[in-house]
Amino acid sequence: MQFSIERSVLLSALQKIQMVVEKKNTIEILGNVLLEAREGRFSLCATALEMGLRVFAPAEILEEGRTTVSAKQFLDIVRELPSQTISLYSQNNERIEMRCGKARFCLPTTPAEQYPTFPKLDDKEYYQASTEALKEMIDRTHFAASTDATFQHLNGVYLEPLENRRYRTVATDGYRLSLIDQELFLKNPPLDRGVIVPKKGLLELKKLLQDETVGLAFENGCLFVQLKDSYFFIRFIDGNYLDYHIFMQKKLNRVIILDRVAFTSALKRMSIFANEKSHAVKLHIQEGSLLLSSSQSDVGEGQEEMEALYQGDSLEIVFNFKYLLDDLTVLKADQVELHFQDAKTTSVLKEVGRPEHTYLIMPMQID
Repeated sequence: MQFSIERSVLLSALQKIQMVVEKKNTIEILGNVLLEAREGRFSLCATALEMGLRVFAPAEILEEGRTTVSAKQFLDIVRELPSQTISLYSQNNERIEMRCGKARFCLPTTPAEQYPTFPKLDDKEYYQASTEALKEMIDRTHFAASTDATFQHLNGVYLEPLENRRYRTVATDGYRLSLIDQELFLKNPPLDRGVIVPKKGLLELKKLLQDETVGLAFENGCLFVQLKDSYFFIRFIDGNYLDYHIFMQKKLNRVIILDRVAFTSALKRMSIFANEKSHAVKLHIQEGSLLLSSSQSDVGEGQEEMEALYQGDSLEIVFNFKYLLDDLTVLKADQVELHFQDAKTTSVLKEVGRPEHTYLIMPMQID
């Protein structure tokens, strides 16, 4: 394999690839990047098995071929090179030689045949989706996904088709649940049931989203993504998602309306005095106001009252402040509604005027 490429082009491609490269190196070759020069195109590939990325870059190909090289070492060298043309030459799958100006480097390589097989990416039927809608669907749900490996089906975000070109993303860890409905596709793909997409893959996908639309395809247990100069894929999590509808059937007949920024700021101040294990903050709801409080014997205690729109009996509810802040920090409306029934029933946090997003959160029971 032999080709030449501009340093800025190669650096940009390597920086994109680096986010997918396996950092823990449980399988050594996953720390490598696959370099391919064939059919007049040059590409770099990286995979962490559950996801993968192929980036195309303009290059002058003198001899076709493919090999793998340490992604970190390759990036470290290219990052320090001057902005000139880089020439690369590989022979016998033992090492690759790099030349840039008067500098010359040799890196050990591993045969491409030892690299995990990459699925075909350019033969799918991609359906155009709104990048803005997809980003919002990721932002408003990913944080609620479980991190407990024993509940693998909850480690991802559930994507399911609704009616009238609307799609829903849902995530839960058993203590809170977040969902949002959006018009995602310009034309609906043939997806007739929900799929579980790993949280990590979605977060990496979000970093790649730049244009107004993005191509998505659902095939062979994967989400395939077509971008301007690259392809990305995420393998679905096998299994059935839980029936989350059962958590949404209870009717809540009390609601308090709060200024979102003021409520967020007050929670952050109360978090300073919250117990480090429980993260508990008490909300004392009373007519016309909300009193927040927290305490920790060796730290101190805090209390703050804020204006609120509420009419009804007084009630005290305890929440994990982290769970509240996770949702509040991605909301945009000036005001939020907290729907509740009592100190034990799951509450619902919504934006005023934006019914498409719902956040369920369980109160805490503190002695």
